[in-house]
Amino acid sequence: MPPRFCSQCGTRAVQGAKFCSECGVSLSGGRAPSGAGWQFTSTGGLVLGSFLVAGLAIWTTILSPTPPKPAPGAGGPRATANAPAAQAAANLPPDHPKVPLALPDEVKTFIADLTKRANENPQDLALWSRLGQVEYRAAQLDTSHYTAALAAFEHVLEQDPKNVDAIRGVANIHYDREEHKEAIPFYERYLALKPDDLSARTDLGTMYLYAGDPPRAVATYHDVLQRDPNFLQAHYNLAVTQHQQGDDAAALAELRTARGLATDEGARKQIDDMIAEIGGTPPADTAPAAAPAAEASAGASPFQATVEKNLRAHQIIGPKVVRFEWSGPGAGKVLLANFPMDGMPPVARAKFDERISGILKDAGASSVDGPVKLEFVDAPSGRVMATETPDPAEAR
Repeated sequence: MPPRFCSQCGTRAVQGAKFCSECGVSLSGGRAPSGAGWQFTSTGGLVLGSFLVAGLAIWTTILSPTPPKPAPGAGGPRATANAPAAQAAANLPPDHPKVPLALPDEVKTFIADLTKRANENPQDLALWSRLGQVEYRAAQLDTSHYTAALAAFEHVLEQDPKNVDAIRGVANIHYDREEHKEAIPFYERYLALKPDDLSARTDLGTMYLYAGDPPRAVATYHDVLQRDPNFLQAHYNLAVTQHQQGDDAAALAELRTARGLATDEGARKQIDDMIAEIGGTPPADTAPAAAPAAEASAGASPFQATVEKNLRAHQIIGPKVVRFEWSGPGAGKVLLANFPMDGMPPVARAKFDERISGILKDAGASSVDGPVKLEFVDAPSGRVMATETPDPAEAR
């Protein structure tokens, strides 16, 4: 299977693409053969490489207890533990970083400390579950971590056989390792406890398909679509299965439906490519236009407008911004929703302070009349999580 991420910049690889959509480097996996690996997956969804190297999002991608969920159709193929690193590095320039990307030392230290605490507290299942999630996400860069992730989840299940997070974790690991038959009973076990999780149900259908049972895969995808007719991943995966079974007319119909549901350009391109490969004509672009960039707050000064623009454009902070409230020329609040500020380890918090201070300086903090400080506030509770200034040493 092709790589899930570009090994140079960390951008998620578009299914079937030969080159990274962000930096243009050749993707060593090339185009997946028809019927092999043609699926949007529902778990994962982590653009790890460039963020981890930069250090800012260490806590959000590997250290946070809950992984971010991709938008429907945004997922690419899962990483596979069986793909040799030499193959992934085949077309890289001489000065290219090593593949797979090494985990930063801060992450290694965090994982080691978390492992030590878990071993000292064998009855703390929440701690062991978090260790499993951390190791699982680390495995997206270094597949050797799958073993530790599996061991952590199995430790939880030994004491709590109905722990849904651990059951799903084991299922995902088997999926990533292409251990299809081993994954199936864990997805079934998970869905018996959480029957409304359509992402997991779609993944189960894919495991049936890869395990050599297309009729059961089709039935599973139909089950998902009965529950939610707009579930893009199920439409796409059903089309893949129908194409494999030689029913191209049905596959094209499903792909056109999926195309109408897709809002991500990469997903639409992937669907269009498969439609063209089957021999059909992609439909006109019916996806809704991208939302215009948010305007600056009414009456915002050039400094305030620039700060708002740069924070809204930030890949991590931007999606969490609810609104800005300015109480002075350089003083204000950024209200955020579901932003795990409290989960930052010291190294990530220092990077965060440095980045925000840089944004304030770049916006012209030195020319502002009066103090410059920005409070980051949890919107639901109103609690001030951090206060940032142009001087990182003053940030709290």
